[in-house]
Amino acid sequence: MHMKRVLIVSDDAHTRAWASHAVESLDVQTIECSAGEMQKRLLDGDVGLVLLDGGRSPDALGQIVEHAASGGADLRLLVVVETEALSALRLPIRVTSDFLVRGASSDELAVRVRSLLWPGEEVTKQELVRVDDLTLNLATYQAYLHGDPIDFTYLEYALFAFLVTHPGRTYSREVLLRRVWGSDYYGGSRTVDVHVRRIRSKIGAELSRRLETVRNVGYLWNG
Repeated sequence: MHMKRVLIVSDDAHTRAWASHAVESLDVQTIECSAGEMQKRLLDGDVGLVLLDGGRSPDALGQIVEHAASGGADLRLLVVVETEALSALRLPIRVTSDFLVRGASSDELAVRVRSLLWPGEEVTKQELVRVDDLTLNLATYQAYLHGDPIDFTYLEYALFAFLVTHPGRTYSREVLLRRVWGSDYYGGSRTVDVHVRRIRSKIGAELSRRLETVRNVGYLWNG
């Protein structure tokens, strides 16, 4: 599971704000626009899901999304419709789609977005840790920075995830070896320094400042 872009399309600013707030806990970047701007936004590319306020007549707008998908875009579509539109609702057949009746809860919206974007890979909020533009998926042992995967080894990931999920506390090298490498590890404690150095090189200078060296003690994640 990694960051996707969600295009929120509505002529109503309150609806756009509600939808954006509903999905903010997911690993997504949101873009908002009016219905009239949707086609241009789709041409810009790199959209994973269109969250469309279809109102009482969603068909015409849905066809625009379907047309974009027919051109090769890997799109998903979630349409918010009025109750009165249900009897005539026809979802596009060339785009993986779902719908939501206006008045549904924010939690339902988030679940439907997650199911469309990551079918079979759904994780809970507790399994995603986000620090600025970095995302740790504790369920899949994957990390992403600016949406791009970080090529951690298993032990680099395990050490980094341990520190990030235990912020504000300094751990000695010996404790980190025991907690991450395990009690069966008999190597020197300096291997922690080597792994920290590699982690810093992979997460960049800005985030590395949070991974502090505490002199003569060990390491601290400043969350």
